[in-house]
Amino acid sequence: MILTIIIFLLVIGILILVHEFGHFIMAKKIGVKVEEFAIGFPPRLFSKKKGETEYSINAIPLGGYVKMLGELEHSSDKRAFENQTPGKRFVIAIAGVLMNVILAWVILTVGFAIGMSPVVSSPDTIPGKKLSSEIIIAGFEKDSPAEKSGLVAGDIILGASVNNNSTDFNSIKELQNFTEQHKGEAVNIKYKRDNTTGQKTVEELSNDAPLGVAIVEKAIVRVPWYKAPYVALHETYEIVKLTFEFFGSFISRLFSTGKVEEGVGGPVAIYVYTGLAIKAGAMVLLQFVALLSINLAVINILPFPALDGGRLVFIVLEKIFRKRVVKEKVENIIHLVGYALLILLIVAITYRDVANLFHK
Repeated sequence: MILTIIIFLLVIGILILVHEFGHFIMAKKIGVKVEEFAIGFPPRLFSKKKGETEYSINAIPLGGYVKMLGELEHSSDKRAFENQTPGKRFVIAIAGVLMNVILAWVILTVGFAIGMSPVVSSPDTIPGKKLSSEIIIAGFEKDSPAEKSGLVAGDIILGASVNNNSTDFNSIKELQNFTEQHKGEAVNIKYKRDNTTGQKTVEELSNDAPLGVAIVEKAIVRVPWYKAPYVALHETYEIVKLTFEFFGSFISRLFSTGKVEEGVGGPVAIYVYTGLAIKAGAMVLLQFVALLSINLAVINILPFPALDGGRLVFIVLEKIFRKRVVKEKVENIIHLVGYALLILLIVAITYRDVANLFHK
C-alpha cells in the first residue's frame, strides 16, 4: 500500500510537472514574467525564490499552476501575459497540452524499443518481433459453445486438443484455423485463469462461429530502435483520437442524463489502477502513465472555462474579431465558475469511486 501511494503521488507529480513546465518554459521563452511555478494546490509546504520566480510545492498533489504577471489581474507591464499578442498567448496556453502528448510519445517510443504490448493497434500491424502472445476471451455470443463449456471473459486460451492431438496457439489466426478445421466436433480447450491452467470441453463447435467468442490478442512486440519513434507516434495519435471520442460521448451523456459514465474515474480510481499496474510490471505501469498523460492533455484542451481549451477559445475569438470579445474581469469570473464546476465534478466522481470500493 505504501509503495502504491508513493508511486501514485510520483506519477501525478510527473504528469503535472511536465504539463506546467510546458506553460512555464514557453512563457519564459516569449519573455512573460512568471511569478510562481507550483506543483499541487495550497497550503504551501515548501517554496524557494530563484530570480523573479517563486518555485512551490503544495500540500494537495492533484494539480498545479504557473502564475504569470497579468494573467488574472490587470498590468501595464509589457512583460505581462495580457499584453502579449493573441498568437503568443495561444502558444503559451497550448504548450502544457503538447508537453503531455510528447511525454506519452517518449514513453511509448522507449516501450516499443524494449518490448511492449500495443494499446490500441493490432500486434500484426506493428513492424517488429513478437516476444510473446496471449489470446484473451473478451466476450461471448449468447448461448455460445464456449460459454456453455464454462469458459469466462478474461480467460487466456493456450491451446486445444482433439482425439489426444494437442495444438498450442501463438496467434488468433492459429486458433481460427483450428476451429475452422474442427467444426461440428467436440474439442478440449486449454486455458489459463488467475495464473492457474485448466481444461474445458466444448461439446460441439458450431458452423457459423465455431467457439462463439470475441477474442483479443495481447502480444509483446519489440520494434527496431529506428522505427520505434514512428510506431509510437502512430499509437499516440490513435490513443488521442479514441480519447477524444470517449470524452465526446462522456460530455454528451453528462448533459443529457446528468450521470457520470462508469468508465470515468477520479483520483481514487487512478490510485486503484496504479496499484494494479504496479502488480502487472514496470512496462504496464509506464504504459499507464502514457495513457494518463494523453488523458490529461485531452481534458485540458476541451473548450471548458478554467481549462487550457477554455482560455484558447477566448484567444481565438480575440484573434478573429481583432479585439477582446469578453472583458478581462468577466473572463476571469467565467474561469472561476468553470473551476468550481470542475471541482464539484471531481468530488462527485471521487465519492462514487469511494462508494464503489466499499461496496465491492
